[in-house]
Amino acid sequence: MTTRLKSVWVLAGTLAVAIALAASVAGQQQQPPAEGRGGGRGRGEPPPPPAAQAGHPQGKLVIWGDLASFDNPATVPTHCILMNRFKRGQRVGFRMTAIDGGTGETENTTTMVVHVNYMGMTIDVPTRWRGVGNFPAAEYPRQPSEMWTGVWVVPMDAQPGRLSYTVTATDRFGRTATFSPFINVVPQLTIVAE
Repeated sequence: MTTRLKSVWVLAGTLAVAIALAASVAGQQQQPPAEGRGGGRGRGEPPPPPAAQAGHPQGKLVIWGDLASFDNPATVPTHCILMNRFKRGQRVGFRMTAIDGGTGETENTTTMVVHVNYMGMTIDVPTRWRGVGNFPAAEYPRQPSEMWTGVWVVPMDAQPGRLSYTVTATDRFGRTATFSPFINVVPQLTIVAE
């Protein structure tokens, strides 16, 4: 293994530990939701993201994420299971996070859009900042203050095959970032037959 590759792995490991620590601290400092706001899933518009954190921006905007099943209702056994193979009619969940590269903290002013390449066209899927509170305690031991989510429902007439997607992000400071999944064909978003 080359020295450069070792350095990349050490840097990636250090960043992962910093993010986990920051997320843990952020989750402990969540304020209860304000009275009178509509809460829960699909109940009105979410409140705006919180104000920018002190010390931001200090580095590049870094984003990454994964795919999960967002089957409804939330009690379905496959809900929130990491997966990349979906059947027609299933809800593909895009879960993303954004980090200020200088502080290692979540950059909560970010706006993200998922771009799914499907049948020769690009479908833009907006994401929603999930750190605003009022989540079911049975599902979340702490508030998911480091996550943005977006949903795309696989069309009922979709043909089996692999799809590509990217995610673009912009924060209030004008920094931009793009996420693309690993180039290996195995983890790509795939539509499968029944």
